[in-house]
Amino acid sequence: MSFIARLKAIFGSKANQTLEGLEDPKASLDYSLTRLQASLRQISDSLVEVATARRNLDTQREQLEAAIARYEGQARDALAADREDLAKRALERKAAGRERLDGLNANIATLDAQVDSLKTSQATLRHKIELFQGKKEELKALYDSSRAQLQVKEATSGISRDLADVGHAIERAEGRIARMSSRVEAIDELVAVGALEDALEPGDDIDRELSRISRETAVEQELARLKTEAAASVSTQRALSGAEELDEVSAQSLPVPEE
Repeated sequence: MSFIARLKAIFGSKANQTLEGLEDPKASLDYSLTRLQASLRQISDSLVEVATARRNLDTQREQLEAAIARYEGQARDALAADREDLAKRALERKAAGRERLDGLNANIATLDAQVDSLKTSQATLRHKIELFQGKKEELKALYDSSRAQLQVKEATSGISRDLADVGHAIERAEGRIARMSSRVEAIDELVAVGALEDALEPGDDIDRELSRISRETAVEQELARLKTEAAASVSTQRALSGAEELDEVSAQSLPVPEE
């Protein structure tokens, strides 16, 4: 295929796609029906014209038949008057009229055939228009239904694409969070083993270890102090309770004075 032929094919394809997008099937159906109805009106107008022409020919035939009959009478009258020359002239006119009459009859027969053909075409076209009207409404309903289904499918497809995009965004976010968490854990492990220095705890790893031991020792001392205070408090409470019991026993052992 030559370059020009390919270029024509490409432009033809693009033009066809553009026309397909611009064409409204419902409007095309209405336009087709309008054209059929216009053709039906044209057939009806042609029927009127042909019928008018036939009536004119019928009038001419009647006039010609009357003229032929008159020529026949003139020939008889001329023979009765012993005027053979006039009789011949009348018969010649009669012959010419007969020829014209044969031509008129042939034309009338042709018009009759045309009328019959037009009537048949009119009936056929009227029937097709009735069928097309019903089919047109059916096609319109199917077109509306198909367009609605297409819109739903397109909307569903759009929603599916949106959901897919959301899913991908969630996956990317989760992956990024997981990578960040892993990085934080790795940094904590490195800091714990001393591979990385902690800016919040100055000094080297030995200093940090000694600080940790000091903190643990201080915590143990503080815990021992609290335990000692708690034990002393319990002993004091027991001593006070014992003294109160002795006082009660002493009070009960004293004699009661007589009145």
